Amino acid sequence: MSTTRQLNLRFAAVMTVFVAVVVLTYRADPLRSLLAPLTTWTARMTLAVLHWSGMQAARVTTLISHPDGFTYEIYYRCTGFLPVAFLTASILAYPGSLRRKFVGLAVGVPVLIGLNLARLVHLYYLGVHHPAAFDLAHTVLWEGLLILAVLGLWLGWRRWSNSQATTGGRRLVVQCHRPRALSPRGVGTHLERAPS
Repeated sequence: MSTTRQLNLRFAAVMTVFVAVVVLTYRADPLRSLLAPLTTWTARMTLAVLHWSGMQAARVTTLISHPDGFTYEIYYRCTGFLPVAFLTASILAYPGSLRRKFVGLAVGVPVLIGLNLARLVHLYYLGVHHPAAFDLAHTVLWEGLLILAVLGLWLGWRRWSNSQATTGGRRLVVQCHRPRALSPRGVGTHLERAPS
């Protein structure tokens, strides 16, 4: 069996186990208490972004409300934990150097956290100004966008990581040199790798 196929099978096995664990535990109450600090932080950050954007809002623990009566709760599933966990597991399970994996996580995790905050602010805006659109945006639009974001970030990282592995982590620079004297066979060029 080829090395590439073995690595692909290992990646698929790790991701299958990860998905099974998530499906079995994600709706469990112990996870809610484990993620309580992240839930509170997410509610605080959402309120800060709402105030920064000029919207009126108040927070009590994880409930965010508008003076006109709209209120929603930042639940532990609203923290962005699951998309970040999927991206992290995907990057860590895929073959590559730790340096490249760190770069992928350093870029991908903040992007997903920012996207999740944008989702919460947008949903609050819809709840206040267009309540009829709230459910569709919450269950279809944003769920789909987050899935596409995780997939796009992972595929982009994988492509970058594979291209870096192909060149040995160094930029391959090809220089052409003209020979100083004509050879009996005619004029040619000499290709060589630039020193790194």
